[in-house]
Amino acid sequence: MSNAAFPPTHRTHVRSLLFLVLLSSVLGCDLLTSLDVVSSPASLKVGDAAPPLEVTDWYQGAPLQGLTKGKVHVVEFWATWCGPCLVNIPHMSQLQVKYAQDAIFIGVTNEGPTTVETFLASESTGGAPWNQVVSYRLATDGKRLMYQNYMAAANQMGIPTAFIIDQSGKIAWIGHPADIDQPLASTINSMSE
Repeated sequence: MSNAAFPPTHRTHVRSLLFLVLLSSVLGCDLLTSLDVVSSPASLKVGDAAPPLEVTDWYQGAPLQGLTKGKVHVVEFWATWCGPCLVNIPHMSQLQVKYAQDAIFIGVTNEGPTTVETFLASESTGGAPWNQVVSYRLATDGKRLMYQNYMAAANQMGIPTAFIIDQSGKIAWIGHPADIDQPLASTINSMSE
């Protein structure tokens, strides 16, 4: 199809849309609004005590009342509509299996129960239902307390974003889950030193 098929204003809109899609695939999804940043609590950075787990509902794995002393925790923020999040789920599942004795993984979304349940029952890109692909705990953050206390406080503007919490309950790392392997291994290995 030639450029003549689209008027100049449409070509500009198409380019803008393609740019936004490309940007979201590189950076992640769900950019924070200025309201989220303004209403965020004190800042959160590596070395700070991890905020409490304040989830609304648990969907995969046994519910937790709080952080488990002596274990490393990975808290990942994601959404069912976020392509980079879905691509990362099998990787996080593999890590949960690999470090089952040392780490607890928790995927947190602010989507409602119906959305999460429908997603878990749906077919993944590999063909299996998502509830068989996900090997770690999933929870919802209906009141957005986790989002405010982790994402907004750490000035993280997109998902997926993961937080590694060390065995003493302090933030050890914040970043994209695709880059988590080395910092997670280092945090777990520091437990035995």
